[in-house]
Amino acid sequence: MSEITNAEEARAALEQARTDYRELVLGLSEDEWNRDSKNAGWTNRQLCWHMAFGVGAGGQSISRLRKNKGMDPPGPLMAVINFASLWMVRIRSRSATPESLLAFYDAGHSKMLGLVDDIGDDEWGNGGVVLGELTTVGGAFGFTSDHISEHAAEMRRD
Repeated sequence: MSEITNAEEARAALEQARTDYRELVLGLSEDEWNRDSKNAGWTNRQLCWHMAFGVGAGGQSISRLRKNKGMDPPGPLMAVINFASLWMVRIRSRSATPESLLAFYDAGHSKMLGLVDDIGDDEWGNGGVVLGELTTVGGAFGFTSDHISEHAAEMRRD
């Protein structure tokens, strides 16, 4: 995971992630858009929706990490969360288009950019365990790029 230590690095990482996401979404043909991905049970469209949702959801983790608190539900609860997440993505991504997902992503991106300047110089290293991984505030800002790279590698293309 990319470790971010200041606002300038966070903004740069978020902008690079936005560029990577836009290139990924706009680079998919209509056939590729609807194709099953290499991530079992997910289509490329669903993965794109999941990534767009993820960028906007990052603020919840950052809020807790700033206080040195994590978000690490126990295994049985995590199984329920994963099941609910899968179905939320399947349902909410049905009508997604590249254009609607770029707008959805940009809304989350704007939220994350809005958080950057609120982080104190002494908070970038604060952290906790998030979904099984030790993470810092800076790491949470770097997660977006890592998340896009991970799922881009799972997409099936021509």
